[in-house]
Amino acid sequence: MLQRGALVLTLVVAAPMTGHADPFADQADLATVRSQIGWGTSINPDRVGVWSEGGWNGGTHRAEVAATVEATVFARASVFATAQYGGVYTNTRPTLGAAYQLIDPRKGANGARISVAYKPEGLTEPEGELESALVLSRRIGGDAFRARLAYGQDPEGRESDAEAGASYMHRLDTSFELGVTSRYRRAIKVKTTVEPRWDFIGGAVGGYVRGRSRFELLLGADSIAHTLGPTQTGVVGLVSVGTEI
Repeated sequence: MLQRGALVLTLVVAAPMTGHADPFADQADLATVRSQIGWGTSINPDRVGVWSEGGWNGGTHRAEVAATVEATVFARASVFATAQYGGVYTNTRPTLGAAYQLIDPRKGANGARISVAYKPEGLTEPEGELESALVLSRRIGGDAFRARLAYGQDPEGRESDAEAGASYMHRLDTSFELGVTSRYRRAIKVKTTVEPRWDFIGGAVGGYVRGRSRFELLLGADSIAHTLGPTQTGVVGLVSVGTEI
């Protein structure tokens, strides 16, 4: 009888300890939802996330690079900052924003994240645009389907654009994943004729995941249509490295 009581006490004490384990230890299925390359963030970090992306943009025939840091400030809410250069931008563009996890994919198959960000036109130019984005995700086993909708405009309403994207990621095993991603952006209002009317990027994604870190590669094509001039199309090659700390 004494031995049976000791066994029950051990199980009761051990249960809470298991419930507070590292979320990455028992949720490897979230690896595909955490894919970021060519897409952005789909799920808030548990604590702090850092990731960078860079490569060649075939539509603009220019290199591009971006770096992002995001920190969770309280349950389901986070703040983030991004610096981006190259591609469709001719100067360094910072971004400051906040996000809220409407539906947490850590607790079920579905996920929804909404974010609001301000994007100045440059480090010394406060004028820019306010962008809101909604990212939806659905996990089926280790695979993930994602959809993205975004809208942005400047404070005066003279410039605006809308964006839609879709992604599918398949987990090969605990370390490798493959998938496809695409994103289309359309200008609704433009202030100058040098700004693109629309742009599109799509391609195949391969990723290697180890613990809290990931390495991803995107190979595909990019097209940009300017208000004046022909549509430019080229090969896109991007590399992304990220981790959570």
